[in-house]
Amino acid sequence: MTKIRFNWHSIKQRRNKIASYLGRNYVGQPVVGTAVTEIANFLMTVVPPDAAPSAVYETVRLLAGETLTTTGANEFAWRIAGNLPTLVSGEPVVPWNGQLRDEIMPIRVESVFFTRRRNDSGFIFRCRAQAGSFCPGVFSHFLSSRSCSAISHAVGFSHNSWGPYPYAGVADHFVNMVFFAHIVAERSRDQPWFREVSASSSMLKANKELLAVRCRTRPCPLNYTHSCASCPVGYIDCGYAVHKTTYVQQHCRSCSKESFFDLSVDVTNCLSCYKRMSISCS
Repeated sequence: MTKIRFNWHSIKQRRNKIASYLGRNYVGQPVVGTAVTEIANFLMTVVPPDAAPSAVYETVRLLAGETLTTTGANEFAWRIAGNLPTLVSGEPVVPWNGQLRDEIMPIRVESVFFTRRRNDSGFIFRCRAQAGSFCPGVFSHFLSSRSCSAISHAVGFSHNSWGPYPYAGVADHFVNMVFFAHIVAERSRDQPWFREVSASSSMLKANKELLAVRCRTRPCPLNYTHSCASCPVGYIDCGYAVHKTTYVQQHCRSCSKESFFDLSVDVTNCLSCYKRMSISCS
């Protein structure tokens, strides 16, 4: 199984440099004429010196004729930065169109939602590939409650219930954790699929920094006493939060109560109604 050489700081630096260049020079206009060569020449100043020029050129040539958007430029930049070993091997970096081989891919959990499948309760993990063939795509993956418990120690939770970072069934605590997902090509026809996970020492350090607050080994930076899992503040406003946007409290027409809304997913139903409907449809 192929393992990605992963250094998030380096990937982010290269991604931002490429995205900034594309934003200044090409966003909003079609990539035509000499643009492919110009972009390829710039990339050669950013990627490792042993990257194959032909692979870089063929990678950029996929943009020919497109009108670059800011989102498209950012995704292209991240895909390049997260797949440097591919360019070094002489292969162009192309958008994911099926998992060609087993791969150990670094991912970050962006959100977690409770659900039921058949007779099994569990959670939908929305994961973003930080590097590798699927980068920077987002995919959904179901993990049963038992599976969440089984992988918890590998990604930074304590091995037992009396450790500083116990896993007590609160799957929301996985949000924003980073780890390696062991992608199985045979099960990854439409999107990546994994069963096993692992983590590097730097990943474990970052994950435990999150857990230190979430498990209250360290106090809440906003001085709240309620748990992170029940907090309305999103991780846009607090780096330890377990959902992206800060919830808004308003009247819900579905249940006729004053309730919290996650306006990023549903502006009509409160969180309780939204989750109830999501579970009934699963």
